[in-house]
Order: sequence, then C-alpha cells, then structure tokens
Amino acid sequence: QGPSPHPPNRSRSASTDRMAPQQHSSLHVAAAAGAGAALLALSSRHAFVASSSLDARQPAQAPRLRAGIVASEASGAAQATPAGMSPETATLALGAVAASAAAVATAQRRRTGTGRKAEKELSRGARVVRAATGTEGKKRVLVMGGTRFIGCYLVAKLRELGHEVVVVNRGKTNDGKPDRLPGVSDADYAKMLEGVSVLKADRKEPEQLKAAITGAGKFDIVFDNNVRKLNEVQPLVEGIMASGGCEQFILMSSAGVYGPTDVLPLTEENPGDPNSRHKEKLQCEDFLAAKGLNWTSIRPVYIYGPLNYNPVERFFFDRVARGKPICVPWDGKYITQLGHCEDLADFMVKCIGNPAVKGQVYNVTGEDFVTFDGMAKLCAQAAGAPEPKIVHYDPKSVEVPEGFPKAFPFRGMHFFASIEKAKRDVPNWTPKYSLLDGLRSSYKEDYVARGFDKKDTDLRTDEFILSKVKATA
Repeated sequence: QGPSPHPPNRSRSASTDRMAPQQHSSLHVAAAAGAGAALLALSSRHAFVASSSLDARQPAQAPRLRAGIVASEASGAAQATPAGMSPETATLALGAVAASAAAVATAQRRRTGTGRKAEKELSRGARVVRAATGTEGKKRVLVMGGTRFIGCYLVAKLRELGHEVVVVNRGKTNDGKPDRLPGVSDADYAKMLEGVSVLKADRKEPEQLKAAITGAGKFDIVFDNNVRKLNEVQPLVEGIMASGGCEQFILMSSAGVYGPTDVLPLTEENPGDPNSRHKEKLQCEDFLAAKGLNWTSIRPVYIYGPLNYNPVERFFFDRVARGKPICVPWDGKYITQLGHCEDLADFMVKCIGNPAVKGQVYNVTGEDFVTFDGMAKLCAQAAGAPEPKIVHYDPKSVEVPEGFPKAFPFRGMHFFASIEKAKRDVPNWTPKYSLLDGLRSSYKEDYVARGFDKKDTDLRTDEFILSKVKATA
C-alpha cells in the first residue's frame, strides 16, 4: 500500500538537519526575549527545576538545579477495583460457535491459501469466536500483548469499565493472562480475569496471526501495544478487516520517531526522523490511514512505574539502595521526561468513543521535566536514601566492553514533549502522578515488593567507568 495523504497535525518533512552530539546542548528551548529565558516544568509539583540561558547560537550554560522545596504527599498508586463480568460476555451456544467457526475457517482457507497449515496453527491456540457486543458503552476489545507492564494496566482499566477483553500473545508468560497489578487481591484479580480471554498467536508468524484474528470474530476496539514494524501490523489489520472492521484502532508508537530539533518541547508538529529506529511506526500510521481505519497513534517518551521490565528507574534504584555512586554521562544537565504507566493506560481507554482523536497522534507522558542529575536525586528521595554521589564522565572516552550492562538508560540529548494536545482533545485526562510520587510508588510497590533491593545487581559497567574516570583524574 502506498502512503496516504498525511492527516491533520502530522508533519512528515524528511529533510531535518541532524545535530552532532556536541550540538545537543545548544538547543533553543523556547523563543524568549533576553538571554535569561527560564525552562520551567509544566507542573507546580516539580521537585527539580532546571533553568538556564539556552541559545542555539552559543553553548548552553549549565542549568542550575534547585532541590525539592515542596515534598509531595506520598500517594500510593491507586488500583481500580475491577467491575464484574457483564452479561454480554456470556458464552454463545455451542452449536452456533461450531457453525461460525467452521464457516470462518473455510473462508479463511480460500482467502489465504494456507489450507491445512493455517487450520492447524489456529487450532493450537484458544479460539475466541464472538460477535462484537453492540451494547451501548460496552465494547469487545482486542489487545495485542497484554501480559506485562502497559498491557496489564490497560486490561485492568478496560475491565473496570465493563468491556470484554481478548488479549493476543504466544501464551508463554502466565499462560497469556495479564500480570496482577500491585496491591490487587486474589479475589479482585480473579474477577478481572473473568472478562478476559486469551487468543494464542505469534505475530512473527503473519499467516497464523491473520487466521487467528479472522477466526475470532468482530472486535469493536483494537489496541496494538507491541508493534514495531509495518509487516507486523499488516496481517493484524487484514484479519480485522476480514471479520468486519473495527470502530477504532489505537496504535502504540513512540516519541522516538521525532527528528532532531532546536526547538523544545517536542510537539506533534515535529517532523519524523527517517533514520530513527522507530521509523516504521510512522509507516504503520500511514498504513492505517490508507486502509480507511479510524486510527489514533500514541507517542510516549520514557515510561516508568510498577512492573516495568525496562531498567529505567531501576537503574537508579539499584545504586541508591546500595549506597553506590551513580555514573551520569556528560555534565548531567540534559533534560528528559518520564510518564507513569497508569497515566498512559488511562489516556488510552479515554480515547474510546472520542471523535476528536480520529486520525491524530498524541504525545502522552508526565508533566515534569528533569535533568539526568535531577533524576538521580529524585530516585534517592523516593527511596528514602541519602543524596547520591554523582560521577560525571564523557561517554566518548569510555568504550564499554561487549556483554556489559548498558551504561545509562537515557539518550544523550534533551528529550521532552508537550502534552497540551492530548489534554485538549481528551479533556477528562491529565497525568495523575508527579514524577516524585510515581517514583515513590515504583520503589515501594515494585522494586522493594519484588525484592530487587535484595538481589545481586551487575555493576561491572559502573566499576569500569569509575576506573577510567579515576585514571584520567
């Protein structure tokens, strides 16, 4: 399929000038009269505020950090109580299911030419053959993935709203079911799962995925949380179209699609970067538009919170919990941004039935901006630990040996985005967590609760960097 005309508010200039690493610190953050322009966080709850004269014409002065003056009250991550299973999810009569499944399988064999192979692959996983609910307000929702992190929060919120949920995955983790969220009781977890079905399929096997989706019946809403490449979304969309289409298709993209810029924060108007490792997510957006679907794309910055499998906040917790120094690249003044997983899932469900989000892309993240050094200090504060010793180093002069852990979790540049468009078009959404509150919940409800503070941690990279810094001191 050829790319479609770009929908409103989506710029696609491929000729953005790329900046050398040494240029990243000379970003012109906002047009301001005078050299003393201040970069302020968009929330009054900020624990660290970075301010400096950032001008594209000269190297930036180091932003000054001001330690948290107002400590936010600890607000544990409130977990929603799942609603009971709705009557719409009652099992169809066995005879109707059998007849429907046979008809769908026959049609699919004619359409794909996969014959017995497709039938065999589909039978390996659980078939979930249903019609879309059609009940006002209650939807039949397909979630790609759904077994960990964002998918778990999304499924819980969908069930809280009474929707029927089908998760699609290989069934290798927790038999394909979503993980239990922190603080959820056995009874509430079991109640939530009553409205969740598992459709086992591997999206790396396109024909298997397409056959499974086609055979599962019509879905009202589709959330694709784990797509990376165009050829991964194509069979999913083909299966959805073959079973009658859907009301909305919501795609998880990334703020990493944006190209280098001298003007921050990033907005949805910023052009995509044709050299980004996420560039195919842009192609996925064009594909959905070309297919005539009612699509929405969500672009988070860094995501954090309980159940995070990426070592973002855990990188800092591993060190502050053990009283170890934190190795921070460059001078620690690059500014970045994180969004809590629960806030992200909340935005996703609030897109359902909202006509304003049709054909739009949204930056979805937290309201706080933080420097690298500020993140280290905030994580110590969240853990109730003393302020950490921070050691700065030049990553260009330190070549980390192959097989060693990653040296630092953030990219070496200013990287933060505006969420004003998301708040405008989804007016009943705003981030619930300040960065400090979110880190507190992550430390207590995840890092300590899962025993990471007691486990051995691999600090070989730190030791290597510290040895290099000492040798050049």
